[in-house]
Amino acid sequence: MTTIDDIILEIEQLFTKKPNTIYEVKLVDQIYSGQINIYFQYYKIGYATTVQQISRLDGEIYREKLPEIAQKIRHVTGLTVIL
Repeated sequence: MTTIDDIILEIEQLFTKKPNTIYEVKLVDQIYSGQINIYFQYYKIGYATTVQQISRLDGEIYREKLPEIAQKIRHVTGLTVIL
């Protein structure tokens, strides 16, 4: 099972800090499938958005902890986290 620290490590590897590029992490709670998907997305101004799925978590376990996960990712990486 993927832990939050593994997810943060993968985000830090993908965060290349290129100029004029906006980076975000998106947490999507899929209620009907019972999963939480975590996406890393970035886009250069004037170009299309590139999205990469990082992880899929069990919604039964992590749904209540979603704000805490978002805050931890934001604090450690400094990226914008969208719920």
